[in-house]
Amino acid sequence: MKTFILCALLLNSHTVFADEADDLVKAIEKTQADLTNPKTREAMINTADSKKVAEQVKKLSGSSGNEQEMYSLASDVLNNMKGLSQEQLTKIIEQAQKDPEGFVKTWTPEQKKKLESIAERTPAAASGKRP
Repeated sequence: MKTFILCALLLNSHTVFADEADDLVKAIEKTQADLTNPKTREAMINTADSKKVAEQVKKLSGSSGNEQEMYSLASDVLNNMKGLSQEQLTKIIEQAQKDPEGFVKTWTPEQKKKLESIAERTPAAASGKRP
């Protein structure tokens, strides 16, 4: 569960700000704002892949509150990427896809705790499965 949430949200985010590479920091900030606003987030979901990811996030979250917190966490994690070049950012995204748990290890303790908190409230956790 953690693995999928991480990849899904970051991939969804990456699609948006990769198109605005001329000013990556501003693009990241715009993506952060869009991720945390349900209306603008909906506008981001405009490709078949992003629609698929959004549906999976919705299903995994189990509630609109958890879903919003997942997007909020993704927005927060993007702070960790400010100051990187487009090339570095792309490499990090690719590594996150290959080794999501390794990527989570680079997060702040607060981000890791928030992920654990969200995971504990998901349908998978309620059914006794460890997300």
